Amino acid sequence: MPSNRATGAAPIATGVLLAGSAAREIVRHGIELWTTLALVGGLSAVAVGVGVLTGRGGFDSADTDEHLDRTTAVAVAGLALTSVAVGAGIALA
Repeated sequence: MPSNRATGAAPIATGVLLAGSAAREIVRHGIELWTTLALVGGLSAVAVGVGVLTGRGGFDSADTDEHLDRTTAVAVAGLALTSVAVGAGIALA
């Protein structure tokens, strides 16, 4: 099992790359929907990585409602899918 530092560093590195690429595109071409989503996705990935490193993940299911837990999982999965799609679109453009 990887250490907490490696687990937290991966989303931080990916988020910085995605947010940096999006910010560069925003400066070059102005604000567009896809670049804004990429920027938000990158910043969200950085926030998740920082949460893992500081121990404030907030994903502990010991005292949560199951419906809320499913809603959170769907929201996080949707954000991740959007971030991957936007990142791939930017990389291929």
